[in-house]
Amino acid sequence: MAGLANASRVSSAVEVSSVFVPALTLEYGWSKTTIASATSIGGVAVALAGPFVGRFLDRYGSRLVVPIGATLTGVGCFILAGVTVAPLFILVYAFVRLSGQAFVQFPNQVAVAKWFDRKRGRAAALMVGVGATGLITAPIAVTAIISARGIGAAWIALGVLALTLGVLPTLIFGARSPEDLGLQPDGVDAPPSTPGEASADGVGDWTLSEAARTPALWLISGSGILYSMASTGVGFHQLAYYVEQGIATSTAAAVVSTFAIGLTVGGITWGLLADRMSVRALIAVQYLLAAALQLLLLEADTTPEAFAISFGLGSLVGGALSLPTLLLASYYGRGYLGSIAGILQMTRGISLGSGPVVAAVIYDFSGGYNLAFTLFAGLCIVAFVMMLFSRRPARRTARAAVS
Repeated sequence: MAGLANASRVSSAVEVSSVFVPALTLEYGWSKTTIASATSIGGVAVALAGPFVGRFLDRYGSRLVVPIGATLTGVGCFILAGVTVAPLFILVYAFVRLSGQAFVQFPNQVAVAKWFDRKRGRAAALMVGVGATGLITAPIAVTAIISARGIGAAWIALGVLALTLGVLPTLIFGARSPEDLGLQPDGVDAPPSTPGEASADGVGDWTLSEAARTPALWLISGSGILYSMASTGVGFHQLAYYVEQGIATSTAAAVVSTFAIGLTVGGITWGLLADRMSVRALIAVQYLLAAALQLLLLEADTTPEAFAISFGLGSLVGGALSLPTLLLASYYGRGYLGSIAGILQMTRGISLGSGPVVAAVIYDFSGGYNLAFTLFAGLCIVAFVMMLFSRRPARRTARAAVS
């Protein structure tokens, strides 16, 4: 259900919104900075919503949040179908991004982590694999619809997708946690964990205030900020970049879909590895590889190069979608994961919106993407170093006994 809902919210993903950039520029004469600013404002809104959504998830689960988010995403897409004025586009698309990211994708990540302990990596792999089907098919489909029917028809199709897959499945079958149904994480027979007790992986549940006093939470969040800024900056502008490199628009759209295929393969692969290896080490490797690929992107001017690099970048994003939440769950337990992950969502939301704008501003200033992509590679290297130091925290004082 989480995977289906994530597939429904592709209109809020930069991999899909980037497909609209050339069409909107050609149709209305809007600059890349203007279009990207909608993503930036939406990212700020996602950041502000993160802590509130996280607390709600700990108490009630994703059963209500996800259908509401999918509904708002679909309605926003229908409104965008008739928008021809830049300020209104910025406002409405920011709303779509808020709905899809804060009320659909984020709750699903937390839900999966709450339902599993030892099998979290495999569960996250399945969620990413199912969810990425939307990212694989949407860029090509949206490009074809824009060519045949126009921009408005493409937004309507995305709205229908959000309402079809994002609302009813979770509303009907969703539940807050396995304990609410008399079940246990992973299907084991051990007694259910409660706040303050050890979870099935042996980690005591930390409260938000306890986790906030550990350097690990802020190092994980800080590195996520830098990587997310780089990955969304490249992801949002990749279609326009490949077109400027002499690759046909239809081919460039296929390259973006290859990014989504890489995201699927990477999400499954990194998730499976997370059950066997250190999640922190896996994330650090992702950040280092991202820096290398973004530097290689500067020289990508042929179709085979574009396909290879796009697939590689997508495979790294596939892991980054779920591994940080899994790392938080392994460090701090399941009991208050929504609230703790809300901090990560808050910090990452800012960078998700700022990356495309940073690249757009640098492009408008310098006339190209080279400086922006070089900057993003540097940010990934810094994120790699930060992740190396984000070791598992240990409680220094025992929590007072509860009478």
